[in-house]
Amino acid sequence: MFSIRLPTLPRFAMTALIAGFGVGLAAPAWAIDCSKASDPIDKRICGNAGLKAADAAMGKAYSALIKTAPDADVRSMLVNSQRRWIAARNEGLNTNSEGAPLPVGELRKAIDERTKRLDDRSGKGLVAQAEAQRRFLAKYTGGAFSGFDTSCEFIPNDRDQTSFSYQCFGAMHVQNKARLCSANTEWATWSLSEDYGVSAIEGDTAKLTAVCNDQSGNICGKDKDAGAESAWSRNPEKDGQFPSAKTGLPKLDVEGIWPLEESDATWFDQCLTSPSYPPAQ
Repeated sequence: MFSIRLPTLPRFAMTALIAGFGVGLAAPAWAIDCSKASDPIDKRICGNAGLKAADAAMGKAYSALIKTAPDADVRSMLVNSQRRWIAARNEGLNTNSEGAPLPVGELRKAIDERTKRLDDRSGKGLVAQAEAQRRFLAKYTGGAFSGFDTSCEFIPNDRDQTSFSYQCFGAMHVQNKARLCSANTEWATWSLSEDYGVSAIEGDTAKLTAVCNDQSGNICGKDKDAGAESAWSRNPEKDGQFPSAKTGLPKLDVEGIWPLEESDATWFDQCLTSPSYPPAQ
């Protein structure tokens, strides 16, 4: 199952577009220009010395990280990641469910956590993980339908919405020759849904041929005791909720379905290299 850190309440025992280096690739500003601040979050940051200093530190960390990108694809991933974080911050950390501004401390915590993430140069950092993801994907042919369809938001850690965590979900599509294997995670009503899909590439289309929803940890019935609830459906159009494969997706994205647990890496390999897939059940 996917390595996704979920809010602390309730607790879950889960394990889980731009191309060109400098051509048409405008990175977000290193820090807020308070003379041009228009978004409510920006105005709030500019009006608080502590938040303004924290934002400047985050901008500095982002600027330093961009310089470590080994190529245009990784740089594009970093730019998209920061834009996505800023959009999620502006959307999710403005007010609570009653319309009242969130405490300054909650906004400061989010900025500081993002700065720490941008500063990470370990094997868990964004650049190192992008390179690890690239090595994983290099085992397969790739293709037009390979890519990541990720969305991120600040999710409340409790039902009173007193604190929030930044979480990313979405789909990972990996193509090998004429087969596309996909995994998708979605968060709704305090639960994480995990789905898998297999598609056949026919010319310029990807036809979904099988789907399953799995909450057992057995990845769609590979264990004989997994039960019918995690069995493959050969009529995916009837089930109808799995995200459609499409072209033009980012080829690297380490926020969302990454890093993979060993069981998921094994599933992708089996799905992409077996003579036929899914297996008979």
